[in-house]
Amino acid sequence: MGEAKVPSDAVQVVRMFVRNRWVILFISMVAQVASVSAIFGIPVVLPRLREDFGVSTAQAGVLAGLPAFGLLLTLLAWGVVIDRAGERATMALSLVLTAGALGLLWLAPGPWSVAGVLLLLGAVGGPVNAASGRLVLVWFAARERGLAMGIRQSALPLGVGLSALILPGAAEAWGFVGAMTLPALLSLVAVPLVLAMPTKPERSRRAPVGGDTTEIGEPSPPRSPYRDWTIWRVHVVSMFLGVPQVTLMTYAVLYLVQEQGWSPPAAGAVVAAAQVPGAAGRLVLGAVSDRSGERMRPVRLLAVVAASALVLLTFAPEPWPWSAVPLVLACLVLTMWHNGLTFTAVAEIAGTAWAGRALAVQNWLQAVSTTLTPVLMAGVITVAGLPWVFVVSAAFAASAVAVVPGRITSG
Repeated sequence: MGEAKVPSDAVQVVRMFVRNRWVILFISMVAQVASVSAIFGIPVVLPRLREDFGVSTAQAGVLAGLPAFGLLLTLLAWGVVIDRAGERATMALSLVLTAGALGLLWLAPGPWSVAGVLLLLGAVGGPVNAASGRLVLVWFAARERGLAMGIRQSALPLGVGLSALILPGAAEAWGFVGAMTLPALLSLVAVPLVLAMPTKPERSRRAPVGGDTTEIGEPSPPRSPYRDWTIWRVHVVSMFLGVPQVTLMTYAVLYLVQEQGWSPPAAGAVVAAAQVPGAAGRLVLGAVSDRSGERMRPVRLLAVVAASALVLLTFAPEPWPWSAVPLVLACLVLTMWHNGLTFTAVAEIAGTAWAGRALAVQNWLQAVSTTLTPVLMAGVITVAGLPWVFVVSAAFAASAVAVVPGRITSG
């Protein structure tokens, strides 16, 4: 009898462990880092992609934007799947398909076939972000949700940072295709962790923070949040601020290599260095928003500061070359910080009944800006040169200031 109790107790401990909301948040972050490194790892190896497949700088930028176009084709459908099938099944399926799509790169003989694979990669890799965001809404009460979403959103800079730190060196050694095998392996590693998560919290569990007795996972009224303009304004702000973010993610390494004479691994290390304060800022702003009850006021301030820094990055390095790297770092960090707040605002406006679809719409509209940004900036590079992509990005950040809605509370 005693011997039989040991494994039973061990199973209970494991079950309690994986039902802890912070463990679930960690697992969702691992899954998102895998997805991010697959989709957004491509820009940090643009120099090797350009070399391996004989394409121009502008063409390489367009290829880097194709996963985002793939997101456009499927994200809204994935949102319905999330709300109906649940986060766990959707995330596991997406990770398996992401690894499979990256594996197809080994069979791609030229730029056109690579383009097709990258399009497929975006189509299958999109729902992890929306699904993990819905997990935060389901498992965390309002008074800790901003921090939790900030932690969850830090997976983007962490994924980009790991990619920038590892993939350029891997590409130098193994080529573009060999380097992109690493995110495929990480995706497969994340699958069993995702499958170990419970599907939902117990309905009787109460929020443990600050006397808040809101029931976690309580269903929301089914009324569509899209009958009100507020959620649309948050979506538009995210689209506008996505332009400078994607521009920096796509062209920062190339800018340091082409304009400042850095080697690709060294430039990748600069981009990687920005991801730590980028991730930390999302956590800090999330915690601050939990205390203040404000989700969008900090976004307005961030947009103003980011626009100013981008203008400086365009013009200051020519007379003062030493300013290029600090300004690249500052712009990388500033353009990351808004995501956690805007995603939290969308999730809270939508409620649990609509969160999967609303976050999918958020991701879909951001994918519109992610897809169009490299195309737009390719034209800017052709007409005016690479540094001018930053001042064009500043115009979008300035436009976001006028669209930010008024007070959105955390409750």
